[in-house]
Amino acid sequence: MNFKNDVTLSSVSLYALNATGGVSPNMALGQMPVRPALLVKLTDSNGCFGWGEIWSNFPPRAHLHKAHLMEDVVNKHLIGSSFAAPSELIDKLRATLSVYFLHVGQQAVFEHLLAGIDTAAWDLCLRSAGTSFAAFMDSPAKAPCYASSLNPLDLEKRLDAHTNLGQTEFKLKIGFEADADIGFVADAAARLPDNGRLMIDSNQSWDVASASKLLQRLEGYELLFAEEPIRADCAASEWERLANNTTIPLAAGENIYGIDNFLEMAEAGVKYLQPDVAKWGGVTGALNLAEKMPDTCMLWPHFMGSAVGQQAGLAISAAIGNSSKCEMDVNENALRSELCADALSIHQGCVALSAMPGLVKPPSETALAQFRA
Repeated sequence: MNFKNDVTLSSVSLYALNATGGVSPNMALGQMPVRPALLVKLTDSNGCFGWGEIWSNFPPRAHLHKAHLMEDVVNKHLIGSSFAAPSELIDKLRATLSVYFLHVGQQAVFEHLLAGIDTAAWDLCLRSAGTSFAAFMDSPAKAPCYASSLNPLDLEKRLDAHTNLGQTEFKLKIGFEADADIGFVADAAARLPDNGRLMIDSNQSWDVASASKLLQRLEGYELLFAEEPIRADCAASEWERLANNTTIPLAAGENIYGIDNFLEMAEAGVKYLQPDVAKWGGVTGALNLAEKMPDTCMLWPHFMGSAVGQQAGLAISAAIGNSSKCEMDVNENALRSELCADALSIHQGCVALSAMPGLVKPPSETALAQFRA
């Protein structure tokens, strides 16, 4: 998707942020003792700017490593670049730097960097053109979202609070001891509103045999989907075997890179595709995937990070339409709730997109200073 005028980049600014004192999702993968984030700000020759987010949830200092890669390797290839579409910029960087990142064993990290740059380029191009994302895409100005990463210790509090916000889908983190996982699902099911649905996310915890046994025990709860029950890099045949072993739809995507790999997963029977706007493809990748995936699948963006990337993920759901809902973590995280003021207020299960030119409501200078790592 091209904009009318080229923009030429004049500077790149990076913001490594930390938020402490929040609540970590209870994940089999591990805890988040601090909420890190890495933001990238692109500025053009006219002083117009755009914000993006580079995935940095794990390990705790991943944002510093990726900031160094941007400063040492990528930034010099950004300065002076002209483009009329974010995809042009990403294609140029991929052609120039893919061999370098292959050589240093950082191909997936390179995708994280490109994803954040793509989002920032969208924000910049929209702001330069004087239009909002919703107006440019002719899409709704609000996006539906679901409540993610509920923990057992505050289940009732979070379920009630997010039901009152109009959300009807709730994702539970499991992947620990089987009977405890099933007890958690049963407890949540007993507390659900009449129109509520549950999903589960085990963060790649099981092999196919173990996943099959546990999912079969959970089939009576009519789960909307089971996310990453096995490793994301399992062969497509393994995913297909699991899909045939349970009536619960499968979901995956936060650890998949490239449209062809997403489509292979869809062919294997994964029903919910979940690209993460800060991890692979940015806005461009998700929109391209939405155009190419089969009608048997739905695209529900994955996200856990700051308010910048969250707004971008919501925009993707709005552009796709009513079949898509974007993930929003329920746990306390100041980088989500305070960084961009009230940009993520939920009303009747939806978040209003920014009506100003650009893709996202920018972070405040006060918040950037407060959370600077």
